[in-house]
Formats: sequence, structure tokens, C-alpha cells
Amino acid sequence: MSPSPASSPPPAGGADQPAKEALRLHYAGRGTALPPNVAGVLAQHLRSLPAYRQAGQIFVSPAPVLKQIRINALVDGKSLLMPGPSLHAGFYLLAPFTIPFPSLSQAVTSKGMTSYGRKLATRELADLRLDLLVADALAVDRRGYQLADGNGFFDLAAAILAATGALTPNCLVVALGPAAGRDLPADPWDVPADYRLDDAGLTPCQPPPSPRPGPILWPALPPVRIRRITPLWQLQEQAVKRPPKPEQP
Repeated sequence: MSPSPASSPPPAGGADQPAKEALRLHYAGRGTALPPNVAGVLAQHLRSLPAYRQAGQIFVSPAPVLKQIRINALVDGKSLLMPGPSLHAGFYLLAPFTIPFPSLSQAVTSKGMTSYGRKLATRELADLRLDLLVADALAVDRRGYQLADGNGFFDLAAAILAATGALTPNCLVVALGPAAGRDLPADPWDVPADYRLDDAGLTPCQPPPSPRPGPILWPALPPVRIRRITPLWQLQEQAVKRPPKPEQP
């Protein structure tokens, strides 16, 4: 991804998790999450982004408020990648102009994608060329760091896609959510956004210049979680089998 002007990077040792949870409760309690009835407005704002118009393939989280964005992507001739539930089975790819128009609304849901999309094998992810990742959050700060539900599925999905070579070098991240009034605590695996999206439009963020998404941080992942997510355990197996690079003299 292209570097952007930075403020300070996230702390190397990880964020204060109790502080993050307190902020989740704070923003959820304030009702700052955008209501689903603004989905059409959000989709039109995203259409104004040159990176969206030029993209051939995009990833969009399955949140209901992003539904119109997913529908638009297919109508606009883009391939749509969606994560399966909890990433257990990996990712589903929906091809444009292959789904009857009356079925689009169902096809882009978590249930519908399993019928209308194609589940990709982990090895097939390398054939993707994703130009844009779109996710939702409770809040987004000026650096693009997001406060989400705490499950980390977007950050993990992005790391898997980066590890398999599915992202183009200039792939951008758009995070839907209200502006945070302060810098949010961030973990080393958090993926900051290039733009924040809300019902008023797109706001550029200032993410750090380090590569985004970063590598999969295996020590931070419990073994039980790795075993539950097919692309993860397969990538881990590949890493174990891969011979080490010879040392340079």
C-alpha cells in the first residue's frame, strides 16, 4: 500500500485491552454507529473515490450497513470478495454480471454468498488483485485506526490476504464509522485506513508509512484460533514446510 504522512505509530507491545473495551462500550453507548438506512448515501460517496472507480476487485466486510456498497460493486462490474462467517472457511468471491439483479440483495449477505459466490481455496487467493478493502467500525481516528467489535476479523482477513499476495501494491483501506474525538489505542496487528467514510463523505486519514497490512503475527494468535480458520492453519503449515533462506556469506 502507498505510504501516507504519519503521526505516531501504535505501541510495539500492543494496546491496553481494558482501555479498548471501555472505549467500545463508550462509543456503542453513544449510538455513534451509523444506521442501515444511510447505506445508499455511503455507497454513493464511495463511488466518488477514484480508487473505487478504477478497482477491478474489492473486499467488503459483510456488515448490513455496507450492503449497498457490495451490491454496487457487482453492478459496477467489480469482483466482490467477502469473508466467510468468522473466517472459518476463508473467503467467497462473487463475480459481476453472473447473479440475476433481483437476487443481488440476497447474494451479498453472509448466507447468500455461500450460494451465489465461490469459496476460494487458500492457494487461489494469490490469483486475486484487490485494489480496495472496505470495513466498518464503531469509530475511526485521524490516523485511520479503528475501534471495531474486538474480534479482529478484518485485521486478520487483511493479514491473510497480504500474506497470500492478494493485495495490489497500492491497495487502499476505507473504514466506515464516525470520527473518534481522540487517538485510539492500537495494536501492532491493527490495519489503519486511508479514508474514513460516513454519511457526510470521505475524509482522508494519516496512517503511518509502515507496510499495511503487516505480516501475520503468529505469536499473538492462540493455537485454537489458528485451527479454526482454514487459511490460517494452511498458511502456518506452509511456513513450517518452507525451507529457511540460506545465509548470505
